[in-house]
Amino acid sequence: MRITRVLHASVNVGGDVDTAQAFYRDVLGLDPAWRPTIAGVPGAWFDVGAVQLHVVGSEPWPDGIDPGAHHVCFGVDDLDAAVAELDNAGIAHIQGSQDHHGTIVRQVWFRDPAGNVVELQQD
Repeated sequence: MRITRVLHASVNVGGDVDTAQAFYRDVLGLDPAWRPTIAGVPGAWFDVGAVQLHVVGSEPWPDGIDPGAHHVCFGVDDLDAAVAELDNAGIAHIQGSQDHHGTIVRQVWFRDPAGNVVELQQD
């Protein structure tokens, strides 16, 4: 798998997205970015140079791979090949997709050996 760049970092702020959004916008001075509607998951996105910070407010999943958990997202040069590598290594993963201005973006989430969530997207 070839990682091409960091696409975003995501922090879960629980139920108080408005306070967190004001903090990242007004205190840290981050520029708000467009965010697609994600059913059941409130949040805000910010541009930080070529990378984004995703602030989400979702309830933690009781078990398994939680896409709403704190995580980093990497772009890869071939997402299908990356998924095959995860499969070959026996690494459990889940997949999803979102509509970004009419373009469907596939996402894959898994855990690193320490339990941290990692996301991959086609770059």
